[in-house]
Amino acid sequence: MDKLRELFDFFDSNSDGYISKKELIELADVLLNERGLGKSSRILREFDFNQDNKIDFEEFTAFARVHLID
Repeated sequence: MDKLRELFDFFDSNSDGYISKKELIELADVLLNERGLGKSSRILREFDFNQDNKIDFEEFTAFARVHLID
């Protein structure tokens, strides 16, 4: 879980405790090798459970379980 927190904090570039849509674009590019708004929009639709238009750590953990952890 510590590694996930480190990864979350890396993409939370303004350290506000959330990964914004802008930060999601970088995340999708770096982790998923997909550029542009399309993938970040899909991540938000799928994992933004409280629909606040940003990803918190709990939502990021769910994303990581699907896309990053084997």
